[in-house]
Amino acid sequence: MDRRYTILAILLIVAAFGLVILPGGKNSKELTPKELLLSINEQARFVSTDQVTERIIERDPSLQLIDVRPANEFAVYALPGAINIPLDSIASPGSRELLSSGSRDKVFYSNGDIESDLAWQICARNKYQRVFVMKGGLNYWYETIVKGVEPSTTASSDALELYKFRVAARQFFLGSKTEDQNLDQKNAVSKTKTIKLEKKPQAGTGGGC
Repeated sequence: MDRRYTILAILLIVAAFGLVILPGGKNSKELTPKELLLSINEQARFVSTDQVTERIIERDPSLQLIDVRPANEFAVYALPGAINIPLDSIASPGSRELLSSGSRDKVFYSNGDIESDLAWQICARNKYQRVFVMKGGLNYWYETIVKGVEPSTTASSDALELYKFRVAARQFFLGSKTEDQNLDQKNAVSKTKTIKLEKKPQAGTGGGC
């Protein structure tokens, strides 16, 4: 496992003993610190930017993108269909109803991996189902989908096919405009409205994992 994630996992386990942001204190439905560490070691929680892009293009109804960046960053641009739940609101009662639902794949993303992975770990501790992280975040999505690098002519057939997919995806998101024109107009990805999740007095229901 990447050293960065090892350090992050250790920090989270330490915080887990006194995690006060989760209402209700100790809950038998939460993962123990040992269980949480084991789940952090699993790489199955990650989905690639290509997988996310394909599902966006296909308008997959089972996909729910969740942008965990601050609302002001989300207001500038976001992936199509994404909703905004800032990281500090992930554990709020208002967010719990959505996150505990097992009917859709909930994919977290931020600019990189750190914030979205923390959001995933909070959900994993509560045994929420079908939660994932977009590997690399928006920065890597931009590098792979919006920019992209053409492989050499000696590249494998898989690499060439992947590049063709990324070129087609770029056209889907940018249309006939150039990359710079879209960035100048802040249309590289579609703008969406921030969803404010109000806190509710009653506790939400938790899902299994």
